[in-house]
Amino acid sequence: MSTIFKITCLTILLYTIPGISCIASELDYGPYKVGFKSYKTYDNSRPYLLGEDTISRPLLIHFWYPSRDKNEGEALDFKHYIDLIAMRENYGILRSEIDKNSFNYVNAYSDFAKRGFGLDTSIHTRQILDAPVSARNGLSLQQNGPKFPLLIYAPSNSKSSVQNHMICEYLASHGFMILSVASAGPNSIRRENIAKSTMAQVIDMEHILKYCEDSLNIEYTGLGVFGFSSGGQASTIFQMRNEHVDAVFSMDGGQEYGAYSVLYKMADFNLEKTNVPYCSVVNNYENFSIYPLYNSVLSSEKYMFKMPNLDHNGFISHWCFFESCSPDSNRSSIARSYDYMSECALEFFSKYLKPGSSSYDSIFFSESDKEYIQAVSQDYSCITTLCNALQDNNLDSAARLVDDYKVEFFEEETQIHILARMFIDGEIDHAIWLYKINVKNHPESWQAQYDLGYAYKEKGEALMAKNVLQKAKELNPGNKDITNLLDEITELQ
Repeated sequence: MSTIFKITCLTILLYTIPGISCIASELDYGPYKVGFKSYKTYDNSRPYLLGEDTISRPLLIHFWYPSRDKNEGEALDFKHYIDLIAMRENYGILRSEIDKNSFNYVNAYSDFAKRGFGLDTSIHTRQILDAPVSARNGLSLQQNGPKFPLLIYAPSNSKSSVQNHMICEYLASHGFMILSVASAGPNSIRRENIAKSTMAQVIDMEHILKYCEDSLNIEYTGLGVFGFSSGGQASTIFQMRNEHVDAVFSMDGGQEYGAYSVLYKMADFNLEKTNVPYCSVVNNYENFSIYPLYNSVLSSEKYMFKMPNLDHNGFISHWCFFESCSPDSNRSSIARSYDYMSECALEFFSKYLKPGSSSYDSIFFSESDKEYIQAVSQDYSCITTLCNALQDNNLDSAARLVDDYKVEFFEEETQIHILARMFIDGEIDHAIWLYKINVKNHPESWQAQYDLGYAYKEKGEALMAKNVLQKAKELNPGNKDITNLLDEITELQ
């Protein structure tokens, strides 16, 4: 019986959701040593811009794995990971440049953590670089024993896999192999077009999986994917393209926010292929999303958790690792929240990639757990159905849905408001259509009038915008947002 399961049994049962458990505990690393290797390879089928040169696409693979090796291997420090960021595009970069880039990278991120998260200001950049990590070099991956499941981690926008090294090490210690490569756009490190960049990352994931199978000859028992932010988008499309994916875990993935509209129009997006276990952990923003993918996924085995202490930036391990370098033993709510997310990922993947792993058959919450992780129970399935009808440009169907679900949509204006925001950048007419519904059903709401006026302004219809905003101002004369938007429109005319 695992330590995690023992702790779970000691908690006070508050309520139960079948499938996964989240436990109030420090991270409990598993029985395996954690090995780490990196592999330099290229995708010769795709050109890549490096400065003024065009080269084959570089793919610096990161590989964490569980090891039964009796040898201790070589201890690795954090700088070993960070150095890989400097050489991700240029394998021949000079050592002096690597050292400089690594120092500047950690220095910038630790300064951000000190200012934004209250990190101990006495921690020096050199301390962080020299701090040991859990993984070790030189450990063997013994393939002659029981095989392990394989997970592919998809990093966020143009970032390296190192951004979440701690959850990768943690999962490896519990018997998972983790394969990853940095995120980049279709032709360079820059990601500008969401759809093209997402597809480039998906192809990278498929390329390194093939490399793992054909060149490294690694066998695995099951396949899962997990990703952070834009990496969540890539994980979504990867799963839809690869039917042998057994589970998907999302760390505040963009597919649950505005990027859903972009994904929906991609050639490989297919909701009929979502009958796969899915778990998503999301940030602490209130009334920020209708979680459209989660509510569209066909699988009955899907889970969503909100992290009350994490904004979007909190879903990487840098802050936890930096904090571990401090002599202060007190752990921040951000670090504790990261622990909960890591345990949630472990239990989710263990349940679906390790058949017979009975330690992970149920989910328990104590009152103290809710400070760090909360099950999302609000049902957005109706509004998501309307969302998908609009994505299909089926206004007749959308109008019928509005008529059929008046209570769900109109009792408050929030759901329509959230949905309309998704369409502001790409489908402004859909946003206006939705905001008109809110104005019709909430004529005394200044917010509904303001939203419609803003949408008209974004479309370039200044006169319509001013007329609606004047109504908003009558309802809320002292609101500065309304006044500022009216002034902005006047200046543009």
